[in-house]
Amino acid sequence: MSTLSRTVSEASSPPSSSVELPGSPLFDDPDADIVLRSCDNHEFRVLKYCIIKVSPVLCGLIQSASSSHAVNATPSLPSIRLSDNGATLSCLLTFVLPLNPVPPSTIEQTMLLLSAAQKYQMDPILTHIRAVVASQDPPFIRPETAFRVYTLAQKYGLSQEALHAARTTLTFSFTLEDLEGELDTTPGIHLQELWKYYQRVRAHLTPALNAFRVTGVPSGMASSPCNYGTLNWLGEYFESIARSPALFDITEFHMFLSRHANTRGAQCKCANIPSDVIQALWTALTNVVHSCMTEVSIDGLRNQRLPVIISMLL
Repeated sequence: MSTLSRTVSEASSPPSSSVELPGSPLFDDPDADIVLRSCDNHEFRVLKYCIIKVSPVLCGLIQSASSSHAVNATPSLPSIRLSDNGATLSCLLTFVLPLNPVPPSTIEQTMLLLSAAQKYQMDPILTHIRAVVASQDPPFIRPETAFRVYTLAQKYGLSQEALHAARTTLTFSFTLEDLEGELDTTPGIHLQELWKYYQRVRAHLTPALNAFRVTGVPSGMASSPCNYGTLNWLGEYFESIARSPALFDITEFHMFLSRHANTRGAQCKCANIPSDVIQALWTALTNVVHSCMTEVSIDGLRNQRLPVIISMLL
């Protein structure tokens, strides 16, 4: 088997006959000069040109199939059998051909679609798919889907989705209680990877937030508008983020502020900090936290063998 053929067949997709494909007129072009056949025997009759211009991998396969077809002089169209199921190819072709894109409706199907576009080196198409998926409401990657997306992203080699999902898991505190719903469904190796990622983000946040407390707090808050010291409660909030990035949330911030103001009573002026000052602080703090997250990647985590995740959470 050639290297090119291996590239296409290695990431085979399971049949998905339960997914209804778009109507046949979409993929039965009367001018078709190539047939793409899915692993579950759906046929897509399309123009070579539309496929060749977006995928160097499929271009090579089409050229090989066309040459073989010419030698054999068979009356039917040249055909290529691909490892993807019909549902995946159907969605993919709506992004490739001049049609309205049809994004998948489930996480698994979306990951298969992204994997296929990446496998066939359809870089502009992959970017388009990601843009369409990102515009969905609710978002494709969100706290309740993050662990599932991360697992599938690692399975299919989708590093961008894996990193996005890993960052989204930072909304969890990584305690046994917090992860109770994920322990039975997320493979242990992936929980280990995400725990290590969580620890590395915390390690980056601590010095960054310490520095921010000294030089990054807007002057409107650094001037201590109450007798008890604004920087004290702010510092406590920064420390809480470093311990648990899940607390980086505007609601949590206001809860810290409210507790401080309520505890100190009428003499505390922190409850009256102007909204534009609070917004300036939150914008600056967001930049610091996001910068730390950007600096931390998930590359190479799979090769590290860490203690069992349960022991880390105890």
